[in-house]
Amino acid sequence: MSNGVATAQASGVVVVNPTPPTANSAGATREAIKGHLWQIDVVRLLTFAAVISVHSLAFTELPSSRVAAGMMMLLQYGREVFFAITGFVLVFSAWDRPMQAATFWKKRIGVVVVPYVTWSAIYYAYGVFGHAHVHPSLGGFLIDLLDGGAMYHLYFLVVTIQLYVCFPLILRFVRATADRAAAVFAAVVVVNLAWLALLQYTRAPAGTGGWFYAHAYELLPTYAMYVLGGAYAAVHLDKIEAVVARRSRWLLAIAAVAVAGSLAAYAGQLSSMAPRRANGVLQPAMALSCLAAVLVVYIVGRRWATGPRRGQHAIELLSDASFGIYLAHPLVLALLLDYAGFGNGNQAMPAVVATIVSYAITVSGATALTLVARKTPLSLALTGRPWRAAVARRPRAPVTQRKAEMNQLQNQTTGVLVSC
Repeated sequence: MSNGVATAQASGVVVVNPTPPTANSAGATREAIKGHLWQIDVVRLLTFAAVISVHSLAFTELPSSRVAAGMMMLLQYGREVFFAITGFVLVFSAWDRPMQAATFWKKRIGVVVVPYVTWSAIYYAYGVFGHAHVHPSLGGFLIDLLDGGAMYHLYFLVVTIQLYVCFPLILRFVRATADRAAAVFAAVVVVNLAWLALLQYTRAPAGTGGWFYAHAYELLPTYAMYVLGGAYAAVHLDKIEAVVARRSRWLLAIAAVAVAGSLAAYAGQLSSMAPRRANGVLQPAMALSCLAAVLVVYIVGRRWATGPRRGQHAIELLSDASFGIYLAHPLVLALLLDYAGFGNGNQAMPAVVATIVSYAITVSGATALTLVARKTPLSLALTGRPWRAAVARRPRAPVTQRKAEMNQLQNQTTGVLVSC
């Protein structure tokens, strides 16, 4: 082993001796990794599940429901965690490689732009021919392409395209600041929270400033601390793994405190705000919900990755399909809301039943659509993934081997502190 690097090849866990997080040592760490980061697959799936649950709640429960809005306050961490995952994966895969911006853009942007245009057209057509009967307009469709307006979830792809465009500069910044990540990240968090406070607690100004207020959810800087947090996590994954391995109970306690703080902020705003305003995604208190979610889903994912990994093939299959599920799920949900009596304006059943059933049907329907599309030439356009007949199975190491690797992790990382 060179540079103090040891590898847990099949456990999905990276093991690194406590060395300074310089570009060289981080590059050596990435080069030494042989296994698959299974915990990230689980984090991704749990986050997608939360996104669909938020949309199910939003359209089946009345906006006046404080309980439903409070549940959404805790579950709508999806967009922030997705941007953190994206920052993590991009830096993790590119850290020890020379960055060729043109090559990167050609490889990455196409797999987002193609499904973005495809699904924008599908949702625009649904608006024209479906329940809403929108008057067709080429100008209207082009505006929707610019701002993700064809459906409420497509803004995520607009921001992702911005992230890909800016990533060569982001990677250069992360490389330059990796050895002082905590201080830099803290400064970005302060600025980011200040911007979120303006969005939540002040009125939009007139003119250009008002445009930034109205479109903040579509702009990459709004999510800067999450992208940068994911990027620094990729650089310092060894230290994060060390802390999670030894202090998972403490981290879960921190998550519980963060949940309490998030709900307290939500409850405190109800006296002056409607429930759907008090639980707004773009507010400082959502950082607490996101912190709690990241801690919980990562610990869950890591425990699964280092254990028997039951259902491994299903996890891999669903992780591969997750982007397509995200793209397709509003279509399934819209059909239920508009034509099956699930919507909160014309419900034919109790709201709680509508929420549960619509969630189950939306998940299963979007999953089925995606898995079928993955086996057709339309896979890239509909799922953002190249066409292939099936997802290859990865070998699974014996439980005894994974336990031995976890013991090695704890021995190798004694005294290492987390650095985000």
